[in-house]
Order: sequence, then structure tokens, then C-alpha cells
Amino acid sequence: MNPTCVYCGLEITPETDSDEHMISEAVGGRRTVRGFLHGPCNNETGRIWDAELGEQLRSLALLFSVKRQRGQTPRMPITTTAGEAFLLGPGGGLEMARPEIRHARTATGETFQVAAGSVAMARQVLEGKKRKHPGIDVEATLASAEIRHTYAQGAVHLDLGFGGEMSGRSLVKSALALAHEAGIPTEKCGDALNYLRGANGEPCFGFYYVDDLIAARPAGVPFHCVAVEATPASGLILGYVEFFGLHRAVVCLGRRYTGKAARRVYALDPRSGTELKLSVRLNFDETAVAAIYNCERDETAGREAAFASVFEPVLQAQREKERDRAIREAIRYAWDNCGAVPDTLLTVADFDVMRRLFADRMAPWLQHATGCTEESAHRQAIAFFVQVQRNLLSRHARPSGKPFSDESIGPT
Repeated sequence: MNPTCVYCGLEITPETDSDEHMISEAVGGRRTVRGFLHGPCNNETGRIWDAELGEQLRSLALLFSVKRQRGQTPRMPITTTAGEAFLLGPGGGLEMARPEIRHARTATGETFQVAAGSVAMARQVLEGKKRKHPGIDVEATLASAEIRHTYAQGAVHLDLGFGGEMSGRSLVKSALALAHEAGIPTEKCGDALNYLRGANGEPCFGFYYVDDLIAARPAGVPFHCVAVEATPASGLILGYVEFFGLHRAVVCLGRRYTGKAARRVYALDPRSGTELKLSVRLNFDETAVAAIYNCERDETAGREAAFASVFEPVLQAQREKERDRAIREAIRYAWDNCGAVPDTLLTVADFDVMRRLFADRMAPWLQHATGCTEESAHRQAIAFFVQVQRNLLSRHARPSGKPFSDESIGPT
């Protein structure tokens, strides 16, 4: 007997079958099931339900640098409180939303100055100009370009909310797909089918934050998790869905279940696609399910704790990464532009110039990270350079290759 499609209810044949991601591919899902959706129904639910879920979770997918099987998470337009327009990119980086092009005519020809958010964006602009100005050497121009990092003047506010009819259907579909893989008959999941098939179907899930249903939760990991458990003693087929370790919901897929007990958990770190082995507790009865549906298990303190447990470690790691990048760039810039002659002893004057150049490049990060004044940032940068100077003095002479290893320039 062929399975039936959970969306339209018609029989699925080998010719009409499709691969359905248990967790939407838009947020890094990998594992798929068959015998669950017709090809056209798969496309339809993906276009409407999964697309809405992916859009609501796009900022998180970018912040956590989700690794998708196909393509990349599209950058997201944002506006700071100072009115600056940026694109939110992987890792939470901000790029210029639009390139700036300056065109000038000179006695010897024409010049173009391009400011862009990335090398790829600059290349696109130059290649566009080359069609009208064939004399532009795109590669030579990019090779001589100066790459600088700047920081937003205003604050960035991201809407991290999640919910609504379409994304809710995608969430329930994930739990139902795992139940199908676990061998739980989808026709026994009446609550889920009524919700997914009916235009006015009653939602069969509620958010849960009163305690942690995952045992030994991996600290600081923004994982996705789907779990199901069918218990003949209670008659309930329950599910649990969690996105990025933040958005947590309990699902009741069906009632009056009399089959064999079954349980299954699928979890992964969407930053790498690595599957995780987790244990999820789903020992709820009908009364508890009703309380969850009635928002009695959705507590503000629990939400705040969930967000802090994931965001704080990840954001701290991103801050440290950006700090190290700023240090490396500032030292490299100072080293390359101090005017010292390679393979000769560095003079006191060389170090004076390097200290000034380092402070010029390092100060913007310090202002951004600490909120201090420009003058204070320069003082802090100079103090840090004095520490680094000991590493430089140990080299005595300016080598011809890389200025120094990562270890020699790391923060102390």
C-alpha cells in the first residue's frame, strides 16, 4: 500500500514522491524523508510555509553563519538607528548596501573611485563600468585596492521574533516528518494533519520555556532539534521542535494512539551540518498539553535565559575574532607603511611611525567595542603597541616575508 501525502491526502506513487527536509534547508537542515509529500505539494509547502520560516530566522542564520547544502543565506538589508543602510552578512558582519562611485575627468583621461562593501561587490561595479570604458583593468585595480574596515555609527536592532500561521505549519511539518521516519503512521497524527490540511486548522503546538526538555544541553551551541515520542499509555504522539537553541515548541501530533511505543530525535549544528546526539523529555499528559497551548508554559524569564545561553558565548567569540582581525590589520598596515628599509635594523623613528600608524588603524575598533572617545582609543592603542613592540624588537630586522606569525601579534 502506498503512503498518502500529508498535505493533499492523495496517494504517493514512486513517480510523484519527493525528498522532504525534516528541518528546512533554508536554516541548514540536511536529513530528508520520502513517502511524505508529493513533489508539487513539497514545492508548495516550501514556497509558502518554509519560506516564511526561513525569512523569520534569516537574521539568526546569518549571525550564526549557517552552512546550507545549496547556496548561501541571502544578505539582509538593515538600517541602523543613525539611518545608515547596510547588508547583514555571515557572522553578523555589515556591508555597504550600495557601492559609492566617483567619476572624474583629468588631463590624461578618466578616473573612477569605487567604495564597496566587499571585493566581490567592487568587482561587479568595475566589470559593469568596463563595458562602457574598455580601458579599465579590473584585476589590476582590485590588486591595488586598499581594504579598510569601518563600523556603524548607530545601533542595529534585529527582529528575532518567531511565530504565525505559515512558520507554525512548517514547524509542525518538521515534527510530523520525523514521526514518519520513526515509523509512526501519519494517519494516526490527526491533530497535525487537521492543522496542515485545513485552511482554518487549529494550531497544535505551543512555546515552552518553563524548564529545559533537553538533557545535558550543549553549552553555547545554536543547534536545531526535532524529537517525537508516541506513547500508547497516554495515547499521545508528542513532538518537540527547537531552532537555534532559542525558539522552543511542544507539538501534539495525535491522540488516542494504541500502536507500539516509539521515539526519535534528530539534532544538528547548522553551522557545520554535524549531527548531535541529544535526549529530549516529552512526558506530558493531556492537561499539560492544554496548558502549553494556552501559553501557560511560555515564560519571559525562560525565553531570556534561552537567548542568553546561546547568544552570549557566540557573540563573545565573534567579538574576540573581530578584535584579533583588527590587531592583525593594524600591525600589518603599520609594518608595511612605516618606511623602514627591509633587512635593516629598525630605528627609533621607525617605531614612532609604526606606533602612530597602528593607533590610527586600531582606534576605530576600540571606539566601537568600548564606546570610548577617539582620544582615549588612540591612547589605548598606543599602550597596546608598546606591548607588541617587544615582539618586534626580538626580530631586530625587518624580514622580507610575512611580518610575523599570528602568535607574535596576538593580544596579551
